[in-house]
Amino acid sequence: MRNTLLLTLLCCAINSVAVCQTKLNLDQSFSLLLTQNEDVRQANIAVLLARVEVKDARNGFLPTLSFGAGHTYNLGLAFDQIAGQLVTGNKWTNTANANISTRATVFQGFSQVNKLKQSLLGLESKELQKSQLNQSLKLELLSRYFDATASRSLYEVNLKQLHFAQQQLEEERTKYELETNTLVDVTQAESQVANNELNSIVSNTAYNSSLIALKQVLGIPLTDSVFLETPNLEIGAPGDQMPGGTPSQDPSVKLAELSVRQSTLNLKSAKAPYYPTLSFFGAYGTNYSSVRRDYGSDHYMPFWTQADQNRSLNFGLSLSLPVFDGFKTRNNISRLKLDLETKQSVLNKVKTEREKVLLLAIQEYQKSVKEYQVLQVQHHALEKNFYAMKERYDIGETSAMEYNKALLDYNVAETNVIKAKYTLMYNLEVIRVLKGER
Repeated sequence: MRNTLLLTLLCCAINSVAVCQTKLNLDQSFSLLLTQNEDVRQANIAVLLARVEVKDARNGFLPTLSFGAGHTYNLGLAFDQIAGQLVTGNKWTNTANANISTRATVFQGFSQVNKLKQSLLGLESKELQKSQLNQSLKLELLSRYFDATASRSLYEVNLKQLHFAQQQLEEERTKYELETNTLVDVTQAESQVANNELNSIVSNTAYNSSLIALKQVLGIPLTDSVFLETPNLEIGAPGDQMPGGTPSQDPSVKLAELSVRQSTLNLKSAKAPYYPTLSFFGAYGTNYSSVRRDYGSDHYMPFWTQADQNRSLNFGLSLSLPVFDGFKTRNNISRLKLDLETKQSVLNKVKTEREKVLLLAIQEYQKSVKEYQVLQVQHHALEKNFYAMKERYDIGETSAMEYNKALLDYNVAETNVIKAKYTLMYNLEVIRVLKGER
């Protein structure tokens, strides 16, 4: 009864772990990366701020409109500008005024237009920086994902190899007890078991480390249980699975091109001080004074009468012409011309570097395809050799040393095939990311 209860509790615990475990494939990982990564969130905020800058630049074309009103109380000596007289004596007077004014820049050397263009280029720059960050994070994701899945596959293979080694150790100990072999055979089998145990520990540790790094990239809580699905790979002839189509332009190249456009626009903006500035202004207002009198009746003039008679309207144009600024504008233009040449040189360098990265990635992919095919052939041959050697070892026609060598060769070949398989899949996905297909 007690054993049945323990078994039931163990099954429930296993089922709860399986239910709580989250399964992730490569496509889901990319989706999580774009929604949960903190660096991506910060890049999204930077894009939103750049859009606000664009709105500010567009609003710069609108005229400014302001309203002002005031009411002043005064005791004693004062000059009332509204009434046009000096107020004396120990008495209170008050004045009031209100006005509305507007101002607009008609022309300022295309500076406002260039400011809008600069803000639009700034928004495009933030979006390209976000794309560049996404590409970098996707490459990091691929590295972590395939490191984790490869380490898990190696761990599973090491466990299988450990099982073979433990079986051999039991057989060697039995033969030693029957005095059909020597202690050397037993120690060799023990060494093989210890080596496989060590490989299992190393691969399991590498898997856990890669999984933790992957969770951090994806923004998943480190305490969550995650199971990574192994990507499917159908291998054909070299180059058959090469991503097709024309590669989209790299974000780094686009960003360098944008930098050249920004420098060109800065050069145009630097010539704005050579142009005159034309502005329009206008205002409308009225005022009131408690000491103003009606010159006909010599009575104090009422508030609404003054508000009607004291109205004023003014508008006009203001023109400002630059004459001499100590050659500051000319020197600034020379500086920006050199900056434009520098940005053009950087663009050429970035194009070459990114083209080199893509070509090297394609070469690595083609190399990994051939290596995987060759290692598969080697693995099949050594697998047949191992099982044949095992049959001979079981009937006593071969020594333990020969059996151990065949087992070791088979284990190494199986490990190499797994590493080559995941390297091939990783190189394929890297090319897709570099071409903008991921």
